[in-house]
Amino acid sequence: MIIDCHGHYTTEPRPHHAFREAQIAFAGGGGARPSYPEISDDEIRETIGANQLRLLRERGADMTIFSPRASGMGHHIGDESISRTWSRHANDLIARIVAMFPDNFVGVCQLPQSQGVPISGSIEELRRCVGELGMVGCNLNPDPSGGYWTAPPLTDRSWYPFYEAMVELDVPAMIHVSGSCNACFHTTGAHYLNADTTAFMQLLQGDLFKDFPDLRFIIPHGGGAVPYHWGRFAGWR
Repeated sequence: MIIDCHGHYTTEPRPHHAFREAQIAFAGGGGARPSYPEISDDEIRETIGANQLRLLRERGADMTIFSPRASGMGHHIGDESISRTWSRHANDLIARIVAMFPDNFVGVCQLPQSQGVPISGSIEELRRCVGELGMVGCNLNPDPSGGYWTAPPLTDRSWYPFYEAMVELDVPAMIHVSGSCNACFHTTGAHYLNADTTAFMQLLQGDLFKDFPDLRFIIPHGGGAVPYHWGRFAGWR
């Protein structure tokens, strides 16, 4: 079996986008708090069948580990309540896709991270998604600020309660930033690759795996700069 371990739902139905646009406007002080729209199974099937499922079959793969659009997580937008609501709807949409195409997709969740808040809300959503929705992992954002790196490094003890939940639930995390709001860093051309490299170096500098020997991370996008500058990392001490 050939499994693509890194797939995102980038062809979401238009009502899902419209909700997010209204939510962002509300977070910025404009308009009322929006309600999530009804999205039919047919709308979801159309977006998947003509896109991810078609490509999966054309390329000879069997299954995709599937999560919400990473650049759309937007943890720098609004407050924790905005992130919680948005993450819940995004994850529920993934769960519906998995239920429709159980032989082709397995779900991974988005977390309701937000700047400067405890990780407890993300633990709650991880437990819901694994326990109730059958998801097998999560996307963990090391930089909820969107390109300004205001969060402590991944080896900081403020992250430990989340790691404890990961180990308890026996699920991995893909280390994955969201969109960049820093003009110096293009989201996919720079920020993603910078973050992969930065996360690797944070892990190298710390002793996290001594405290959590069963903790599992995936660093995507080819590992950023790591494979191309291995001598720097091997000799950093």
